[in-house]
Formats: sequence, C-alpha cells, structure tokens
Amino acid sequence: MSAVKLLPWAKPLLLCNTLMQATIYVLRPMITYRALELDANAAQIGLIAAIYALFPVLLALQFGRLVGKLGEGKFIIMGTIMMMFTSLLLFVAHSLILLTIATALAGVGHLACMVGGQTMVALRTPRENYDRYFGLYTFSAALGHMVGPLLATLIAGSNGNLPKSTSHAFLLGAVLSIIALVPVLSWRRERPTVAAKQQDAGTFTAAFRLVKKPGMFAAIYISLAISSTADVLVVFLPLFGSENNFSPYAIGVILALRSGTTMMSRLFLGRLSERFTTYQLLMWSTLISVLACGAMAFAKTVISLAIIVFIAGFSLGIGQPLTMSLVSLKTQPDERALAVSARLTGNRLGQFLVPAAAGILAAASGAGAVFIGLSVLLGSSIFSVKRH
Repeated sequence: MSAVKLLPWAKPLLLCNTLMQATIYVLRPMITYRALELDANAAQIGLIAAIYALFPVLLALQFGRLVGKLGEGKFIIMGTIMMMFTSLLLFVAHSLILLTIATALAGVGHLACMVGGQTMVALRTPRENYDRYFGLYTFSAALGHMVGPLLATLIAGSNGNLPKSTSHAFLLGAVLSIIALVPVLSWRRERPTVAAKQQDAGTFTAAFRLVKKPGMFAAIYISLAISSTADVLVVFLPLFGSENNFSPYAIGVILALRSGTTMMSRLFLGRLSERFTTYQLLMWSTLISVLACGAMAFAKTVISLAIIVFIAGFSLGIGQPLTMSLVSLKTQPDERALAVSARLTGNRLGQFLVPAAAGILAAASGAGAVFIGLSVLLGSSIFSVKRH
C-alpha cells in the first residue's frame, strides 16, 4: 500500500487482525449453514445472528474502560484465545441451543479483538497518519473477510445447496486462531499505551458525554448502518443462496468478492481523501450502497448477484475507516478507548437489532426482502451526513 516503513506494532497487529477476521468469516456463514442443517427457519437464523451481538452491546463500553487499564495487547490476546475455544465449541454444536451459545461467545471474542486493535491504532498512530493506519487496519480486515469464506467453502465442500461438512470449517477456525496468536503473544506483558481517564461519573454517563460532541453521533450512526449491513449480508446471503439453489461454493466466492472490493476501496482511500472531503465520500459511498442493496433483492442468477455485490463491497468499504478516523479525531487520547468502544457499541446494537428484524422479514417475505430493508437503513444514515 505504501513503501513507507510501518511503525513496529503495526505488522503484528495487521497479521493478527487478518487471521482473526478470516476466522469470523469462516464461522459466521457456516453457523447459518449449520442452523439450516438443524432445520432452523429464517426467523431462528435471524435470532442466532442477533445473539452474536447481544453480549457485545452490553459489554462494549466496559471493555473500553478495561482496555485502558489492562492494555490493548492483552485484550487482543484474550479475544484470540476466546475465538479458538469458540471454534471448537461450534465443532460439537449439534443443537440450536448450543449453536446459539457458541455464537454469543464468538461475538464477545471478536469484540475483544476489535476493541484492542482499534484502540491500539487510535493511541499509537500520529494524528496526521490516522487515515493511513486506519485504512491499513480495515484493509487487513477486508483481506481476512475475503480469504475466510474461500477457505471455508474449500474445506467444507458442497452437497447441492449445503456444505458437506461444516465441522471441518469450524476446525479451520480453531487453526486460524492459533496461528493468529503467534505474532502478538509478546504483548501479554505490555501496559496500556495511555491509561484510561478516571471519570467521576460512571462509564455510561462518560460515554453519553462523548456522543454529545459535535459529529460523534453522526459518525456512530453511519458506522452502525454500514456494519449492520455487512453483518447481515454474511448471514443472509447463504440463506438467499439456499432459496435460489446457489451452491455454497458460489456464495463463498460472492462473499469473498464483497470483501475483495472492500479491500480495493481501502487501497484507494488515501487518494480519494485527497480529492474529496470526508463527508462527500460518506455521502456518495452510502448512496451507492443504498442502490446496490436494493438491487440484490432482484438478483436471480449467480452472475447478477456477484456484479451487484462487487459494487456494494466497494462502496461499503469506504465508510468504516472514515468513521474510525472521525471518532479518534474528535476525542482526547485519554478518552479514545472509550470513544472507540462507544462506536463499537453502536455497531453491535445495530448487529443485534437488524438481523433479528431481518429474520422476521425473511420469514414473511423471503431473504430478498432483507436487502430492501438494508437499503432503507443505509438511506436513513445519509441524513446524518447531511445534518452534520
């Protein structure tokens, strides 16, 4: 992405992040397929997807305070270990109840990695390099999102419109988590980069004060809409494929394609930021995402769906690093861990509410209707950009 030498902490973080994001993108589609194997309906699949974000909604702000006490490195290590154990639990999850419990644990483990990683970038990056390092961080995530579904479908195989073995894919998740631990294990003794600000008020009160800062709510809401859309696509594209007799191979490639174009958009983010303002980029990328998500509902062939997802991946990929930069720029260093967690709380709140609503919508009208709902959600976030 650039010939400029990276800061020492960046390479281990980017490698670990790539592998952890690959792990979650192995697990999430395969959780949907395992649920289908267990005869779950669309509403139950939506509920399981929502449970993934339930505990992160409740824990994200507390994690933001804890990461300032324990250190970013320890949080990343804890999250990675939790993802390893979650993958093994999914391997033996042959009931919807156990599948739901494992999904909830995956959400907590992934949250710990995200809080640790994003806080590390926010605190250790010079302010003038925020766009570059948040771009690299989200680029590494998109790389993992691209590789994960491809590896999962290769390992799991295909048996018509369902995989041959979801269990093999879950074992793959455990292996990727173990490898992800290797570059970051030396951080287990590190202290926090910046100690968390001691608040007279409670965590929730302090977070509410942060959100009231100009532009913070808009950044959090846009991030919520984008992350919820990306999350629902991972869960409901397999269901949409099953309804339209698309093979797991096709859906795996399409999910990888979305992540690949997201990664591409982040390669060009630096140049785009030089030519357009942040709010112009947010406005236009979100508008394109609105149109692309609406079009997905009418895609009845693998090729047409792939083309639309290609466009959506590029446009959705622009918003997340920009909202990370905005949240970091609008806060002081000792507030930043809490601010990162406030943004992630918004993301997880969306990822809790939107999949549950999507499951109800899919049960009533089919998975295609979910994409129309996502289009409406993204459209509502455009007004946040305008008002800022």
